Order: sequence, then C-alpha cells, then structure tokens
Amino acid sequence: MKNSIKIILSILVVATLFQSCLEVPVNDAPDGMVAPEIPPMEMHTLPTENLRTTNTDTTAAQSAGQTYHNWWHAGVNLAVWSVVSYVAIAPPTAAFQRAFYEQSQYVGNSTFKWEYRYTDPNNGKKFDVELTGQYISNLQEVYWEMTASQVGGFSNFVWYTGTTAVGFASGSFTINKNPQNPSPELKLEYTKPNSYESTLRITNVAPNNPNNGDYIEYRTNLNDYYDKAFDLKHGANNLLEINWSEALRDGQVRHPQRFNDNDWHCWNTNQLDVAC
Repeated sequence: MKNSIKIILSILVVATLFQSCLEVPVNDAPDGMVAPEIPPMEMHTLPTENLRTTNTDTTAAQSAGQTYHNWWHAGVNLAVWSVVSYVAIAPPTAAFQRAFYEQSQYVGNSTFKWEYRYTDPNNGKKFDVELTGQYISNLQEVYWEMTASQVGGFSNFVWYTGTTAVGFASGSFTINKNPQNPSPELKLEYTKPNSYESTLRITNVAPNNPNNGDYIEYRTNLNDYYDKAFDLKHGANNLLEINWSEALRDGQVRHPQRFNDNDWHCWNTNQLDVAC
C-alpha cells in the first residue's frame, strides 16, 4: 500500500511540474482593461475627392471666355498625390480597418490581438492578418503592429506599426514598403487638439528615395471660412498650398513655381477663376 501511495504521489508531482511548464493561454484582461478602439479612418486617409470634382460645364465656360486654371491646378496636383497615397496606403489601411468587425483576445502584457482573414477587393488576394494593440505610457497610449501573411505567398510581413493616444488626440504610423523590401515607405502623423481642428501629414520616408521628405498635409479648421487646407511639398523649394471651403466649393491656391509669384489665386463656387 505504501508503495502504491508513493507511486501516486510521484505521478501527481510529475504532472504538476509538467503542467507548470505548459504555456497557459490568457483570456481575461485585468479588471477595468478593455480592448483599445481601432483608430478612425480620418487618421489614415485624405479626403481629396470633393475638391477634385466639379459640376461646372468647363467647355461652355471656356467658350464664354471663362477659365478654371486655378482650381484645375490645385485639383490635378491633389489627384497625383491621391494616386500615390492610395497605392501605398489603401491596402494596409483597409486590412487594418477590417479589425472593426472582429473580436479581440487579451494575450497578456496589456496587449489585445485580432486575428482574421482579409480579402483585397481590388485583386482578390487573401491575407491572414494579426493585429496587436498594446497599452503603453501608463495606459495613455496604444502601440499598434499589424503583421500579414498572403495566402500562397509571403509570411509574417510587418506591414503597419504606430502609436495612438487614447482618445485619438494624436497618432503616428509607419507603413513598410513590401515583403521583399520591408523598410519604411510612408509616415503618417495626425493631431486633433479639439473638435474642430485636425491635421494629417503623410511623408515619404523611403531610404535613398529622391522623394524622401516630400509630404502632403491635410488640415481642417471648421471655424474658418476656408475650412479645409492642403499643403503639397515636393523638393526643398516647391510648396503648393490650397485653401478650400467644403460647403461652398470655392478656394485659393498659392504655388510660386507655377504662377511665378507668391500671391493667392482664387476660384469661385463654380470653380471658375476669379480675383482674390
């Protein structure tokens, strides 16, 4: 009997030691800690479409001796930047935002994880995404990291990293180029000091790139007549500035490299050129 008891006790000890070596999954977050909110789209995207579109019959305007050069110059340059930013930003941002519809799991160390499959609607490619949000700075900020693996392709590519303030008064993100060259390509910097002002700047940070340092900055100030503004910087001495009223659709552009002066050049609510 004594031998049987010793054997049973030995088995229990070994089982306990073995169990303690296994990784115990963490499911329950500390009291009061909930998953961080997914950053809103305004921290990632540039709403350029409204400025770039018009209902003006430009053919009739030209026939009447009217021009729309000022609005056109602003819109064309925004269109170029929109294409560049869309190609680099849209796929990872859409994959990131898919987490809105997924459940997170607490994995320890003040960190929550979302795991899901994302399908790119433009090309049908499928990605297995792992997004983590870790509280840092005494729970006042969240560090984000998004890793993607393409089904039938690359694995564990760190696509997106960033930090946001809780409440989203500020944030910054870095988008890496691609799995073959996982170096930083774009940096996004966002601030929202109050309910009526915000700024989003997207900067080219690609190493050894001739456009390194170029940026587009989008600002809102709902208390100003021109409540929206864009700055486009290309090279050391080439800055294009746009001020625009979203409601009335009139605006102004300043671009010394185009107009050979430092004056504002305006358009009216029909996007036709007018004196400022």
